[in-house]
Amino acid sequence: MSLEINKNCKVYKLDKEFIITKVIDFNYIFAKDTTTYETIRLKISNLSSKPISSPNKNICEDLSEIPQKKLDEAKNRYASIKPLIGINSRKAVEERASELNISPTTLYNWLKAYQSSGQLSSLASLKIKGGKDKSRLTKEQDEIISLVLEEYYLTKLKPTIQRTYELIAIKCKNADIKRPSLTSVRRRAHALSEKLVVKRREGQKATEQFEMNKGQYPDGLYPLHVLQINHTPADVILVDDEYRQELGRPWITMAIDIYSRMVAGFYISFEAPGYFATGQTLLNAILPKDKTISKYNLKSEYPVCGIPNMIHMDNAKEFRGLDLQNVCDEYGINIVWRPVGKARFGGHIERLLGTLSKYIHTLEGTTRSSIQDKREYDSQKKAVMTLHEFEEWLTVLIADVYHKKIHSQINMTPLQKYEEGIFGSDEQPPKGLPKKIEDEQFLYINLLPREERTIQKNGIQIDNINYYSEVLNTWIDSFETIRGKKFKKKFTIRRDPRDISRVWFFDPKAKTYYQIPYRNTRLPKVSIWEYRAAQKYLKTQANKEYKEEEIFEALERLRDIAINSKNKTKTQRKQIDRINKLEQNQKPFNITESSKVKNIPEDKSIDIKEYEDSWFEFEEIIPFTGIDDNTQEDKKVENIPNSINIDDSSIF
Repeated sequence: MSLEINKNCKVYKLDKEFIITKVIDFNYIFAKDTTTYETIRLKISNLSSKPISSPNKNICEDLSEIPQKKLDEAKNRYASIKPLIGINSRKAVEERASELNISPTTLYNWLKAYQSSGQLSSLASLKIKGGKDKSRLTKEQDEIISLVLEEYYLTKLKPTIQRTYELIAIKCKNADIKRPSLTSVRRRAHALSEKLVVKRREGQKATEQFEMNKGQYPDGLYPLHVLQINHTPADVILVDDEYRQELGRPWITMAIDIYSRMVAGFYISFEAPGYFATGQTLLNAILPKDKTISKYNLKSEYPVCGIPNMIHMDNAKEFRGLDLQNVCDEYGINIVWRPVGKARFGGHIERLLGTLSKYIHTLEGTTRSSIQDKREYDSQKKAVMTLHEFEEWLTVLIADVYHKKIHSQINMTPLQKYEEGIFGSDEQPPKGLPKKIEDEQFLYINLLPREERTIQKNGIQIDNINYYSEVLNTWIDSFETIRGKKFKKKFTIRRDPRDISRVWFFDPKAKTYYQIPYRNTRLPKVSIWEYRAAQKYLKTQANKEYKEEEIFEALERLRDIAINSKNKTKTQRKQIDRINKLEQNQKPFNITESSKVKNIPEDKSIDIKEYEDSWFEFEEIIPFTGIDDNTQEDKKVENIPNSINIDDSSIF
């Protein structure tokens, strides 16, 4: 669910209904009580889109569970209603309905369903009760049309609709199937993506008309219109928490709001970038920063949060996954990929990373940007900062320094620009606050790596680990029929690699996720990286087949070796660091219990040194071109590489 905070929007505080009259700032609004007509000030964080007393069914829909045909249908419906979202005008609906040649009632139903949740999945379960938009084709007719469109119409022969229809009619006659009407075939052909049709019939070069201006990537038109996301290895060596010995360089995944140049979110880890790092960055960008402000005792506002309109990324494989696409589709986020080999399209994020690197070069343990700059400086011996301390330092740098310095391209600070975009100025009208996520836990789960597993008598098994809860009993040994054949039914499972002591199971009937713990509750919490190290250790012992108990016994043995070793290797120090992080880790979201975040003591300060160059003097950045996630050995990094094999994890 998402919450819209703008004038005339309906919101709830507990059971009371209010209509927003004015937005005061990022934290408060004025709203009119619909019962007493009294206008009062309300705190945004206390509001919801539904009455709190209404039954909380906790119903959601994982897009991976929706058949592709239904998902495509939902996307088409969203495209139909997109121009009407936020517009309360019957005339606009009727005009749009006339334009699409469907009934206004159908459009109203789609719009109402989408506005009830703000998520794409709400449009996938609607059924059309007759009318022009209902397909009357049989399954066989539909498959023949799809086949001919794919293998004949979408080719460089460029046949007409009439010729395509004639081939469909012949195939239907051969199969003794009633042929569809020419209108049905024409409608199916016109529903195809224009870019796809041009690409298949004219060639790749002809699709340039659908791409953006080749000069440079355009600026965002308002806050959170466009976020750019990219990775870079930080030019600093970090040490472990316990022994203060060198661990290596961390990776930073960062998202920048193009309109204001504010850092919307970031994630730091020793692990090579992948889907998880990208998802955590997007999660950090969307959620409010209240916990971050409290955790690091920030002196400045950090208001950027909410659902972006578009995210812009390069072509690395972690950005191309179907899971990321599904999450973005669910929340109405468009994805734009940077053209291959055209780094100028990522100029904003590259410039920001280059700017922050100059500050990082003032830290003890810096590797500089090249061997020539480093010269005789011993980065390993000088390293003093842990991953947590570096995360704190970078957060303060961003919120209390970078956001408050004048940016040469926008002629004001990023914070001022963001506020101007939200609340307006003499030159431009206010955009208003972006939509906020209400179900933060559902978003967190959706951004976790996904697996598909059957449910056995001992529960769910992943990597030889068994997970079990009574909620799985209904689904044990379930089957499904696909093309007339019976197969074991597979279910969507999600798991946080930082703590694999639990998984999230999506129940397709209840339409919700359930947390499933280890079947053996005596097993310790462990990260996926530490667990795989234990598996690797067993393989070195010529143990080709091993059970759950043997892996965890090996894990305990490795932990003891790492802790008791006098001359600890970097790998052993990382292992100890992971153990410590699991001990400190709290659940990302706790709905049933209240948790307090301890502030940093007032006398604790973060030393952020200035560099001599001007703030936005830009140095060339080697663009990020891809990561090999499968490598395991540690490597030292001198320049920005194409792959890196350092592993650990940081939890925001």
